[in-house]
Amino acid sequence: MRVSHFMWAIVTIGVAVALFLLKHKVQELEHQLVAKRAQIARDQGAIRVLEAEWTYLNNPERLRRQSEEYLGFHPPAPGNVATIASLPFKARRGEAAPTVDFEKPPGESRGSATRTPQLHTELQQPYFQAVATERPSILSVTYARLQRLLLPTAAGATTSAEQEGRK
Repeated sequence: MRVSHFMWAIVTIGVAVALFLLKHKVQELEHQLVAKRAQIARDQGAIRVLEAEWTYLNNPERLRRQSEEYLGFHPPAPGNVATIASLPFKARRGEAAPTVDFEKPPGESRGSATRTPQLHTELQQPYFQAVATERPSILSVTYARLQRLLLPTAAGATTSAEQEGRK
């Protein structure tokens, strides 16, 4: 009889320890759930802010102003329109580059009364060449990504503590 009481005591202690451990595991999971929900709420707020910034940055009027100010682009004027035949094209390999006289349309002499619009390629050509040929090196891209990852405040991001302080 003493053995059965001893076994029941061991079983009771085992069940109590198991319930104690289970209780703490459930509490830990509840804390994780609360933390995940809070993170989701912060992320949704950040998404709303980013969508508002995206809307502002893609405002056509703002883009037009900036393209005029920084790139020198202006609204199209009738003098800017040219025919396809009057545009310079790159030569294929092994061929000489075709020369285009911007002063006269193809097939007309210089003395002709009608003239095609003059293209001011000296301003646009270096920009397009730089875009087409120069790409950032892998080193600079990696550096920028590491900087964004390790120093998010340097890239303009805010920490959760800063966001809570603003509220």
